[in-house]
Amino acid sequence: MEKKQERASETGAKQKKNFGKKILAGACIVLAAFFFFTAGWFCHILSLGDNARSLLWAVKTAENHFYGNITEDELYNKFFDDFSLDPYSEYYTREEYESLYSQHAGNHADFGLQFRAEGEALRIVRTVGNSPAERAGISGGMYVLAYGKDGENLKTGGLSDFRTFVSGLDSVVLRCGYDPEGTDARLYEIEREDYSASAVLYRDGEGALRFVGEGKPALGALAGIPADTAYIRLDEFYGTAASEMTAALSAMKARGKHALILDLRSNGGGYLSVFQEIAALLLRNAEERTPVVAYSRDNRGKETVWRAPANRFREFFGEDCKIYILADEMTASASECLIGALVSYGTTPYERIFLRAETGKTYGKGIMQSAYTDSAGNVLKLTSAQMFWPNGTTIHGIGVRTEDGAAAVEAPDIPSETDVFLQQVFASIQ
Repeated sequence: MEKKQERASETGAKQKKNFGKKILAGACIVLAAFFFFTAGWFCHILSLGDNARSLLWAVKTAENHFYGNITEDELYNKFFDDFSLDPYSEYYTREEYESLYSQHAGNHADFGLQFRAEGEALRIVRTVGNSPAERAGISGGMYVLAYGKDGENLKTGGLSDFRTFVSGLDSVVLRCGYDPEGTDARLYEIEREDYSASAVLYRDGEGALRFVGEGKPALGALAGIPADTAYIRLDEFYGTAASEMTAALSAMKARGKHALILDLRSNGGGYLSVFQEIAALLLRNAEERTPVVAYSRDNRGKETVWRAPANRFREFFGEDCKIYILADEMTASASECLIGALVSYGTTPYERIFLRAETGKTYGKGIMQSAYTDSAGNVLKLTSAQMFWPNGTTIHGIGVRTEDGAAAVEAPDIPSETDVFLQQVFASIQ
């Protein structure tokens, strides 16, 4: 019995000793993990460089000592608000990018007006396709002479005053006209609403068509256009622009038109994927099933080939068709890529490109941006590559120019009631 108790006692002592070893081993593992984590963290901090360490220090210092209540996320957003490697690189929070992405998909919740200040006056640059403003009959080139909540109590003010006034309003009354003195002005009441924006407007001598929304645009038949010619204005390379462009070309063919005026004035570009789809419709001499429409080259010299998803030119055009392009100093990026593809494949020679004589060039943006997303959904949009036309030309910082052979047109930068630029093009192609 005593021997059994001694053995039991020895067994208990061994178990306690083993348990103690396990605790010690576990503690060692935790300490080792902490050591390596800490060492790794310090190595990471040391490897960041002075500027990166300074940024982390600034954020942490502000978080600890700023007199107001502010979170680390808010601090980083403040720092990133001024992110400006170039005019096109930008930082977005997840919420900001989701809102921007929705708008680029064509989902708007506004009046559909784009303004600029001209002295003390407000000038409408253009109205968004299928917007409340367009459907009310408001057009680019008009002046906003007064505004209010109703037709009785109107006020005047500059751009910032107007934006402050309409912020939060569901409807507004505008007094607009093409004459800055107001001799032709009338009242327009428009309501803020959710709508799907249209990027393409079709017009000819018979009428006008939009391809998004139920209503027809207030603009009707286009006076002065040659009988066999269609006019298509492409405002941007976002949303449903590619499918709208396809529908517009189908309407052109159904109406028996054999020439096209493609208006890219003030088109600042958009998504590369939309450009690829639209280019697929317009390449005259392309032989491949998926023609090359652009090249890009990144900072390591790596080249990427961008192709159209199809080759559909002959679905809409005959061999003897003529395609003219209208552009100006605000025609940029994907618009310039499209011009380059049309020039490269012989769709449009330089002499059928029309530019404003005052500037004699397009914008000259031959670079592309890519979006990089972190684990929280925040997005860094960076200029990531330079773009080249299929024929190897790059127009970055240069643009498409009259000195390259494009035609010069004397016209104002914003069309008024009569589009002088367009009427001069009509006269030259009759």
